[in-house]
Order: sequence, then C-alpha cells, then structure tokens
Amino acid sequence: MGRSHGKRSNTRNSYSRAFRKHGLEHSSTYIRNFKIGEFVDILTNSSIQNGLPYKFYHGKTGQIFSLTKFSAGVKIEKRVGNKKIIKRLYVRLEHLIKSNTKKKFQEKLISRDFIRRSIDFQKNKLKCFKEIPINKEQEHMVSFRKIVDLNPEPYSIIV
Repeated sequence: MGRSHGKRSNTRNSYSRAFRKHGLEHSSTYIRNFKIGEFVDILTNSSIQNGLPYKFYHGKTGQIFSLTKFSAGVKIEKRVGNKKIIKRLYVRLEHLIKSNTKKKFQEKLISRDFIRRSIDFQKNKLKCFKEIPINKEQEHMVSFRKIVDLNPEPYSIIV
C-alpha cells in the first residue's frame, strides 16, 4: 500500500503546538484588530481546524486585502517556476499574527533621516548609507603581534 499525500501530511512539527501551549486558545486572540493593508504572518494554530490554510502557507507573510466577520483575505506571492503569482487566501483570524517585517525598515528610515538632518545642520558632505557587509575573514582575524609568550617555571620537586 502506498503512502498518502493528504492536506496535512508532513505537518508533524509545523502544526505541533509549543510546550505548555496546548488546549483552548486564549480570548485575546479573538480581540485583536486587523486593518486592510496591514502585513500579517500566517502561523497555523492546529487546535482550531476551521479556516486552516494549506501547509505551504505556514510561516508566510502577506498583506490583508479584505476583512470578514471571522476571517481575513490575505494576498501572498507564491513562486511557481520562475514566476511569482499573487494568491488570495481567506484565513481565520486565529491563524494570523501581526508581522514585524516593516518595523526594522521604519527604524532604518528614521535613523537615516536623523543622520541627514544632523549633517545638514553641520553643513558637511552627505554620508553613504549603504550597508557594508562584514567580511568573515576580517571578522575573525587575530593579530599575533599583541600575543605575549610566557615561559613557565621549570618543574621542581618539593621535598
């Protein structure tokens, strides 16, 4: 007999709940407010089978395009071959979490704006804002000039 390839196959780890997080869902998950255009992460909650998205979409980030009473419509880019297709899913609100992807980007913009204003105030040249990656070889270099050799005292038997 062959192996089945159903909707929830190979989801033993991805759909399993965290340690001491089993059982009924907290009421706070039903109180959360989502807005159209907001970025959300799809993290499936296996204790609630209604509105459960397909296993491929677990962990993906999308944008809300519509809201209903119990669910939200989420747009996700899915890579199919060499194309990106926009998929529209309706997912229950229990399986959605607000995404933090834009927070780092906003913080970077704010810090750049602060640097630009300080440069304009000092009337200096503009600074390059391009992030320079650290070379791994330079990151782990140890200069041997600073290392001092210490010779231990010769072993002597105490009588």
